[in-house]
Amino acid sequence: METSLRKVTPIKKIALKAFFTILIFWIGSGCLSNQKKGMASVSDSIVFFYIHKNPETPIFLEPEKWLPIATSVLSGVHFDEDEKAEFSRRWQILFKYIGISDSLVGAKELVRLFSEDEARKLAELLYKAEQEIPDGAPKGYQIILKREDPIRPGLRIRRTIFYVHNNGNCLVLDFGEIGQVVDFQTTYTLRDWILYPIQEPIASSRNEVFLSEIRPEGLEYASVIPTNEKNQNRICVRPLFWTAKLPVGKTSSNPQKPTKGAEERLKVLKELLEKRLITKEEYERKKTEILKDL
Repeated sequence: METSLRKVTPIKKIALKAFFTILIFWIGSGCLSNQKKGMASVSDSIVFFYIHKNPETPIFLEPEKWLPIATSVLSGVHFDEDEKAEFSRRWQILFKYIGISDSLVGAKELVRLFSEDEARKLAELLYKAEQEIPDGAPKGYQIILKREDPIRPGLRIRRTIFYVHNNGNCLVLDFGEIGQVVDFQTTYTLRDWILYPIQEPIASSRNEVFLSEIRPEGLEYASVIPTNEKNQNRICVRPLFWTAKLPVGKTSSNPQKPTKGAEERLKVLKELLEKRLITKEEYERKKTEILKDL
């Protein structure tokens, strides 16, 4: 019996892998073919799409200026270094300095845009996509990330959508959705949450991000032309950021929540739990985060 099980297990794994590959191919070549994008890399919660350069590519993506992403991120890397490890390290550092407003407890307090684990997965998938560009030509990316809603698992997610492209001046991140609640009538599939057109993000308070006040040089908001106003849903990462150090006498500063109003936040959090708007697990997690700030 033991020998039999050992023979069957690899076959099951191969069958599952083949099924997943066919599913991705069907989604990428069928449903997305007329949207001028193709699936680059995927995990259970993140999908990267190549945006193919064509006459219909939106102007905001600046397709005429596209350059390879890895070339910018790996600026200054020596030949004897592990490029994959350095690429991942730099990409994860970038998201240490990008935060969003935490609206769960009704206050404008900042938390990290992506968790450390999400930043690591994003780095891995982006590096994989850069290594496997089909025709070797540089492209832009549409990235879709989902978080499962603990109250309605399988029926509700919180979705974040942003674009990454590179030009001669900086690596640009354009945020279209951040934590957008998406409900499904039946248990959703991969196809359900990744179907989203390529469109220019509309700047608003719902998709703006915040940069840490203490950060390396070269990380800034992109300006809106011709008004030259800061666009808080568009970030410019200049080449010098990847090798820059924090100002002398300063220490690394992630977007953090201020301690002021901790009692009010705990009170609001408890009310949300009593009204069953959040789960017990989410309540305990948020409570721990608030107490850490004290």
